[in-house]
Amino acid sequence: MSAQIACEPLLGQTTIAHGDSVAVTVVLVCDEPDNKWEVALWHNTPESWEWTQTDLEKKGYGAQDLQRGLCRPGTATLYTGSLQRFSATDNTIYFTVKYRVSGQGWQWANKQTGTGDAEIVFSQDGQIPNSMSHYFHNSDPELAVVDCEAGAVNQERRIGTRVWAISIPIPAATEQSAFSRVNLGLPVDMLRWFCLARESRPWLCPRQGRNKFTLEEDAILVSLLLRDGLHLVLLAFSLNDVLTVIKADCNGNLIAVARNERSTAGIGSILAAVGKTFEDANQAVMSHAKAIAAREMEGISNEIESMVTHIPPDSLEDWYDSFAYCTWNGLGQALTDEKLYHALESISKAGINFSTMIIDDNWQSIDENGANNFHHRWIEFEADRKTFPRGLKHTISTIRERYPFIKHIAVWHGILGYWNGISPDGTLAKCYKKKTLKKQNNGFLGGGSLVAVDPDDVQQLYNDFYQFLADSGVDSVKTDTQFLLDLIESAPDRARFISAYQDAWMKATLRHFSAKAISCMSQTPQIIFHSQLLTSLPKLMVRNSEDFFPDEPASHPWHIFCNAHTNVLTQHLNVLPDWDMFQTSHRYSAFHAAARCISGGPIYFTDKPGEHDTNLIKQMTARNTDGTIILRPKVAKTTYLYASNKEMRLLRIDTSTMDTDIPLLGIFNINHQPLIEIIKLEHFPNLPVAKTYIVRAHTSGEISEPMSFQDSTTIPLLLSLEPAGYEILTAYPLHTTINPVGKATISIAVLGLLDKMTGAAAVLRSTVYQEGDGVLVQIALKAMGLLGIYMSPDVGDLNISSVKMCEGLVPSNAMRFVPEEKTFKVDMAMAWEAIPKVHKGKEICFEMLIH
Repeated sequence: MSAQIACEPLLGQTTIAHGDSVAVTVVLVCDEPDNKWEVALWHNTPESWEWTQTDLEKKGYGAQDLQRGLCRPGTATLYTGSLQRFSATDNTIYFTVKYRVSGQGWQWANKQTGTGDAEIVFSQDGQIPNSMSHYFHNSDPELAVVDCEAGAVNQERRIGTRVWAISIPIPAATEQSAFSRVNLGLPVDMLRWFCLARESRPWLCPRQGRNKFTLEEDAILVSLLLRDGLHLVLLAFSLNDVLTVIKADCNGNLIAVARNERSTAGIGSILAAVGKTFEDANQAVMSHAKAIAAREMEGISNEIESMVTHIPPDSLEDWYDSFAYCTWNGLGQALTDEKLYHALESISKAGINFSTMIIDDNWQSIDENGANNFHHRWIEFEADRKTFPRGLKHTISTIRERYPFIKHIAVWHGILGYWNGISPDGTLAKCYKKKTLKKQNNGFLGGGSLVAVDPDDVQQLYNDFYQFLADSGVDSVKTDTQFLLDLIESAPDRARFISAYQDAWMKATLRHFSAKAISCMSQTPQIIFHSQLLTSLPKLMVRNSEDFFPDEPASHPWHIFCNAHTNVLTQHLNVLPDWDMFQTSHRYSAFHAAARCISGGPIYFTDKPGEHDTNLIKQMTARNTDGTIILRPKVAKTTYLYASNKEMRLLRIDTSTMDTDIPLLGIFNINHQPLIEIIKLEHFPNLPVAKTYIVRAHTSGEISEPMSFQDSTTIPLLLSLEPAGYEILTAYPLHTTINPVGKATISIAVLGLLDKMTGAAAVLRSTVYQEGDGVLVQIALKAMGLLGIYMSPDVGDLNISSVKMCEGLVPSNAMRFVPEEKTFKVDMAMAWEAIPKVHKGKEICFEMLIH
């Protein structure tokens, strides 16, 4: 007889436990639950070579299924137990789960799932050691380490962390860059490690491992999970024409390598912090890096700050929250003005509303040097005269005239003009000082040489180019190929070009486009810790990973995994991480849509004409008083970074709403087989423990019973996902009040827009309070949809009256109470059409009286 087993803590994973015991929860799902099932833990003892059995207690039938059909009533059985810490020094327990029908042979859960044993590490409560030597063996004896606790530049150090700065002296560069290499040492008692590595020059990607630090690429962020439960985070910090990375040698040592481009001696920098959580240690090193950058880049920071004053505060929010269409995958590389018009007409006829259009690569005037675009070079500002025969301005004017709902139009270009710079015989080469640059012979697009505008003239180039674009009706840009700056070989050229081009580009985007710009292929350290760390600059949209590849099935789970992990760094930069465009009529379209919605960044679609999933688009977007927007939460990130994409566990990505701090948990099956897991309130980070919550699943609309941290009878949630399956869970705190008339207790939660993936993010604020003989619910929203308000107990004995939206009475056919969901629903679009149009402003106000 078969059964499915879900266990928390997860089998095959490392879990940090606090205190002297860890609770273990197992849910057994079987079509014949009346059989006398036994479930037990099989775990090590203080004498680690001996294992023993601990039986779990059957709590009865119970697991909350939010997916309508995962388990029929009575088919899920809950078992609980605990494991005790052995001693203050022996703090690791390993266990698996076994189960059987009484009297029959045992079955093993890890054989069913293909996972290993669970590893429980009890954290140490003592003081954090104050020396880096505690964490590394065999470090270079002359390693220069400064404890940053006293007189540190960082004034935002988190309690429970320690921070160090490691300096790496580098000699002056000549025509070639100068290098220094130091051994940071062999990690002591390391269980697992994570890093963000330079997969290629343009992109970062996550890497993970156990025990030994093995890495083929260069890393800029490394985190080590230690046996005492602490997290040691190291940041390779690049500034002042010095590039610093972390490598691994064959023995598992961490090696810091610093590269200097200047003709004077330089200093490489590794920032290190240890904390009781990864987030504490990570924020500590990033706060220290920001403080150093603010001091070292004060000049350019002040110049940029003086340029920001003309930008209206709300204009960038409108840009960030716009739903965008990009031409790249949908229209291909043979771009013409007629193709643009045809695509826009197709999208418009499908009833799809968006407010930003990105005209991607292949609109520019380029030569035909070489075999493909990667070898072509930029000739002049004007669009290609064959494919855009009436010029860029005519194209943009036509688009704006035919499709007035498009507010913003961006065009693509390379940081050096095009993929291979500028044409040496073109118009631009005659107007600006130019320089031939030799490229390093490694990596993507490495080798050979290109011609670029000299740094002496780059500011003028950008001012002239962006003025041309603005005069043509363009109001934003996507600036790609930025990694090419890091491919320059000569040290003097690297010192002159890298920062100069970044600064010229930033200032030009501010001056001409009010910072409405997308930075792409720019995850190189010299850019990350320069333009992307500057807090005086408005937030840039920055591509966060390798491209969306529609025809490569294996790339889709990896794309979500990569972005969720890269965000552990980009969440601390002054950027909005852009998870790239995707197509809505695609096998993985809903998978990508859910990820984009919770990412905290922009959302672009790149559909082929006539190939659209309008229902999916409606879940991603919402109508406000001025058009269509996305409901963007805060920047999201993985909840556990030490597991690779090959391990049998669901990817969990957490975030919260911008205005009300309601937590959301995106869950994705990136594996090749179905997975089932237990979800508890503890899996939503930073939930206040004193409150009671309900959890709602987006795909099914199911709502949990009230859940509490303090209530030991709270039944956990059970989630099962097929490969490429997803779910978005939202945890809402219940507001409990007393009905003044009946004296009955009412629990209320404002759910937001039920028909949107991140509908809770539509709520700007809400209040629930007693007024007269009733309870008044007031809500301010940024957009419309199907508004949901949870009310318990059953509202059948209550009266709902005076339901208003924007001061107008909501018609009765636009609202209803659904008893089985305990939810009052309002069709805001229907109500909007019925009420008088006297509303002004962006906020949509709603209120109802319960008595």
